[in-house]
Amino acid sequence: MTRTVHIAETAKLDLQNIWDYVADYDVGAADKLVRELIKKFALLRDFPHIGREQNRLLINLRSFVFKDYLIFYQPLDDGIEILRVMHGAQDIQRVFDRFLDAL
Repeated sequence: MTRTVHIAETAKLDLQNIWDYVADYDVGAADKLVRELIKKFALLRDFPHIGREQNRLLINLRSFVFKDYLIFYQPLDDGIEILRVMHGAQDIQRVFDRFLDAL
């Protein structure tokens, strides 16, 4: 069975916001960072349980640290879903509280 990476709209927006912020200083660095983050998605797809459990935020949620960022995802039967990509300095609990309110 082929495993896939599903990227939620919230994660797509996170990646765009990360790129925008870094690109204000260096477009090349922004391109490289987002490319490296996306490359980690394949690693998580292939090894979905390497991330840390984050059930306190959302059931079946896992996180994976890359540089100063956390990739939040859920393993699925056919792969993974990337829910958020956030800088470690963000108020993660607050973001997920809002995320759950929106569901």
